[in-house]
Amino acid sequence: MNRTTVLSQLDFKLLLSLSRLLKHRSVSLAADEMNMSQPAMSRSLAKLRAMFNDPLFVRTSNGMQPTTRALSLEQPLNRTLEQLNELVLNKEFLPKLCNRNFRLHMSSYTAQAHLSDISDEFYRAAPKAQIEVIDLKEKSLLNQNAQDIDLVLCSQMMKVPETYHRFPVGQESSYCFMAKNHPLATGKFALDDYLRYSHIVTTLGGGPNFPIETTLSKLGKVRKVGLRSPHYLAALEVLSRSQMLFSSSPLVPDRFREQFSITSRPLPFMHDTLQYALAWPPTVHNDPAQQWFRKICGDIIKNNLNRKGTKL
Repeated sequence: MNRTTVLSQLDFKLLLSLSRLLKHRSVSLAADEMNMSQPAMSRSLAKLRAMFNDPLFVRTSNGMQPTTRALSLEQPLNRTLEQLNELVLNKEFLPKLCNRNFRLHMSSYTAQAHLSDISDEFYRAAPKAQIEVIDLKEKSLLNQNAQDIDLVLCSQMMKVPETYHRFPVGQESSYCFMAKNHPLATGKFALDDYLRYSHIVTTLGGGPNFPIETTLSKLGKVRKVGLRSPHYLAALEVLSRSQMLFSSSPLVPDRFREQFSITSRPLPFMHDTLQYALAWPPTVHNDPAQQWFRKICGDIIKNNLNRKGTKL
C-alpha cells in the first residue's frame, strides 16, 4: 500500500483518540476529554488496533497498559497533532519575533512623505523584520504577480486590479510652489498669472495625464512645461533658482521650505484632490502579519495627511 492510499484512509479523529488513550491509560477518561461516550471510544480503540495491527493496550492488574508499539507511537503522534493544529489554526502574530520581508509598493513622492514615519514605528515593533520598497508606476500592478505584492499606497492615478481590497487613508490638495522672491509670491494671483510662467512637472509613477492637466483642459487652458523630472528634490532646488512654478501636494515640499527658500499659494482655480488608498491582493487579506502591517501604514499615513488639514 503506497503512502497516498494510507493517508486517504486515515481518520485523524482516531489519531486524537489514540493520543488521549495514551495520556489517560483509560477508555472512560479518554472518552470524557473528547466528549464521547465510552462505547464510542471503545469502537475507536478497536479501529486503531486494526489500523496498527497491534493490541496497543492490554488490561493488567494495574489497569490498562500500552504495548511497546503504542509507546513508540506516542512522540511522533504528538508532533503530528501539533503540526496539524498549526496547519488549521492561525498562530498569534508577534511582531517582535517576526523576521519576514514586507513589500511596500509606493511612488517616490509617497515614500518621501511617509516612509520615515512608517519605518520608525515598524522597526520599533518588529526589529528583526524588513521593509522592501518597490517603485510604483501607473500600470505596474497590472503586470505584476500578486504573490510579489504585500501592500500598495496609491492614488486614483494608479491602475489597481479590480480584485484588490482597498482602504482610503486620506486626500491632499495641490498648491502652487515658487521661489520666495518670485513675482507671484505676493499680490494678485489669478489663472492668467499662473499660465504666464513655465512649470515644473515631476513624473513620480503616474502617466502623462495629471489631475491639474485634466482641470486646465476642461477650462480650455494649457500650461507651459519648462522641466519634467522624476527627481522630486532636484525639482525643488531648480524651483528655488528659477521663476518656474511647481504645482504639488504639500507634504514633501513643506519640509524643504527653508532649505530651498520656497513658498506656496493656493491654486487660482478649483481642482481635484489626490485621493490616497491602501490596496492589497486577496491572497494576503486574512494574514495576521499583513493585517498588522496594514494598520501601521494606514494609521501613520492618515495621521500625516490629517496634520496637513486634509480630511477623509
